[in-house]
Amino acid sequence: MAKAALRIGQLADRAGVSVSAIRFYERRGLLPEPERVGGQRQYGEDAVRRLGILAVAKRAGFSLEEIGSLLASADGGAPVHEQLRALVSHRLPEVEASIEEAEGKRLWLIAARACGCDSFEECALFGQ
Repeated sequence: MAKAALRIGQLADRAGVSVSAIRFYERRGLLPEPERVGGQRQYGEDAVRRLGILAVAKRAGFSLEEIGSLLASADGGAPVHEQLRALVSHRLPEVEASIEEAEGKRLWLIAARACGCDSFEECALFGQ
């Protein structure tokens, strides 16, 4: 571990997460238990980096279990791209389906914005 220099509140500030999130990640095994000095957790720069990886992976839509798998694989010495590609092969089709669904909703809403119908019976937006 890199030289421990950050207390939990400092790590939270640097990583842009809450103290409770750090504790949660530790309990889930996503963030290794830190050294303790005088009963206080002490973190190194590696913890800041790991929390950054967690944030990016969450924004990409990975579950905590998937993130844990990715981190464990890297911690075990495997090239990151191997596990990442495996995860992406499952996640990307889901995202593409969501995009397609959202685009359909968007197009319907654009058409609805231009609607001038007086009743549902005459409106093609609600027809079969």
